This record gives sequence, structure tokens and C-alpha cells, in this order.
Amino acid sequence: MKLTEALALLERCFGGVAEGAPRLVEAEDARFVERPSAVWLEYRWYVSQRGLAEVFLKSERVPVEVRADAEATVIRVHLLGVADGLAERAAGLLVGGRPAPERLMGLFDDDGLRRECVAFARTSVTVEHWDTPGPRKLLDEARFHTLAERLRDAASTPEERHESVQRLADERSPRVVEELLGLLSRQPSLMALRVLSEWGEARARASLRAALDAVRSDNPADLWTLTALDRRLEAWAHVER
Repeated sequence: MKLTEALALLERCFGGVAEGAPRLVEAEDARFVERPSAVWLEYRWYVSQRGLAEVFLKSERVPVEVRADAEATVIRVHLLGVADGLAERAAGLLVGGRPAPERLMGLFDDDGLRRECVAFARTSVTVEHWDTPGPRKLLDEARFHTLAERLRDAASTPEERHESVQRLADERSPRVVEELLGLLSRQPSLMALRVLSEWGEARARASLRAALDAVRSDNPADLWTLTALDRRLEAWAHVER
């Protein structure tokens, strides 16, 4: 599927839906021209009701002037919050594709997300449901306190904190949110920012902005990641209004 065809498909499925944040198009932003990669990236954030659909698009990294004819290799939709109407629109992206669960093998750990994947020749289209309906099971109390203490321990390594954030995020509760915000008040944590932006926690935005301000201009990879998380939180704010 050519990029022009992929963009037309997105417009056909999501046309008329409000966007909660400006699109992030790597090929159109000089800050990311030097990011080392074989692909161009793009993000969009569609909002409706109490949820959002985060669209992630990859295409071959060809010269910008011929980008329209490049191959779109990945279209991925992350459904967050109460996104029933958006889920229906996202399902339209899958129509006519060949079921291709094998394209997900080795890409994701057993994270419990429900995914549907189809292929249009070389293009993979995946819809991911990031919110599980119903209450989340609480962590064992001893386990929770062990993980939380590791976040508070000034001697813990970045790797240990990263893993602790991942394990705590399995619970998704107010007390976990407070622990992650507390971590960000003491030191940067990209994993905590990822989790809190996924949950739409507006209080994380100040830490996210601080992390953005601290990124060096010769580090376009982190700049891209943090900018995308900031736009995600911007979209969540639109949903909440």
C-alpha cells in the first residue's frame, strides 16, 4: 500500500472525527530530519466521547519530495479510554485485509492486549485495545510495597526503576499513579511518562515538559518520543473537556 493510499484509508475511516492534538509528521519537521531510521513516522490523535484513537504510521524513508509514492509499512491504532465509536472506525481499517497474526510474533511480549492484525501486501494494519474493561486486580500488598520502595530508593538503578514501573502499572490504581508521580518529582523516568500519558494523567505533563526542555538538540530520537507523549496528553485534555 502506497502512503497516499494509506492516508486515504485513514481519511475514509476517521474523516470528520475531531483531533485532540496537532499531527506529528516527522518528514515535515526539521527537528527530526537527522533521526537515524529506515522509516518516516507519523502520529495522529482522534478523540470522541471519553476515549481516543492514537494512530501510528510508518513509511519508507525516501526523500521528502517523493514520499507520497513510498510504501506504507505499518498502520497501527491504539484505542485508549472508552472508545467504542472510535473502535468501530478503526475496525474499518481492517476490512479487505488478509488476517496476519504471524506479523505480530516476536514484536510484543505477553502484555495482555487484544490485537487484530491484517496485511495488505507489505503493509501491516493493527488495531490494539489498550484498555481492559472492568476493574484491575490489585497487586499483593507486599509486592506493591517492594516495588514502590524501589522507586523511592536513591540507590536503585534506572533498569530497576524501569522494571518496577512496568510491574506497578499492572495494577492501574490511584496509589500507583501517586507513586509514579512521586518518582517523576525526584528524577526523570521515560517509562513512568509512557504509563501516565497512556492513562491520561494530566499531572504528569509538567514533568514531561521538563524532560522535553532537557533534551539535547542532537538527540532527535528522544525528542520525537517525548513530543509524541506530550501530544497524547494534550489529546486526553481535549477528551476530558
